[in-house]
Amino acid sequence: MITVQSWEILTKKQAKFDQLIVKKSPTNLRWISYFNAERLKLALLVEVGEFANEIKSFKAWRKKPEVDWDKAKEELIDCLGYFLGLIGVYQINMSSILLVGCQRKDFTFNKLLLAFFAKTNDLYVEKNEKFYNLENEKIGDKEKNTYYEWLKTFNRVCEKLQINEKELLNIYLDKYNKNLQRVHAK
Repeated sequence: MITVQSWEILTKKQAKFDQLIVKKSPTNLRWISYFNAERLKLALLVEVGEFANEIKSFKAWRKKPEVDWDKAKEELIDCLGYFLGLIGVYQINMSSILLVGCQRKDFTFNKLLLAFFAKTNDLYVEKNEKFYNLENEKIGDKEKNTYYEWLKTFNRVCEKLQINEKELLNIYLDKYNKNLQRVHAK
């Protein structure tokens, strides 16, 4: 789904944005910290919920759920932004997983959304604050696997929404520019 070249664009842009967040934060925010990792994971869970709410597939009481696909895609990209923040905290190299395609295309939206929530909830966050104070500490392979699995699920969601790599980059860059304007406005 996402090539190494596009991934580099995404991670560099997100790192630049994340540095701006730290600089503009009214609190003494340390990017590499348990507090921040936990904050990013919580924000990611909220964004997955906002994405699910836009898809509306679980709303059985609605006769014809009208989906604003542009809004849904923007919420999905918000998920990606927080995920990129988390992998930035842990310095996870995702290149080995980038070109893994979707194995099954028959997922219903509800199954995909449940998997998306589950994979987000499974994302490893190191709870030992000392970990964040040590230079060059890395999480283990088992813990990294939770991030690889999340990205596979994200790719399945993109395929279900028929978002190709170019569209994903365009949506991300549009959202990135909106977020920059918001941060600079404060």
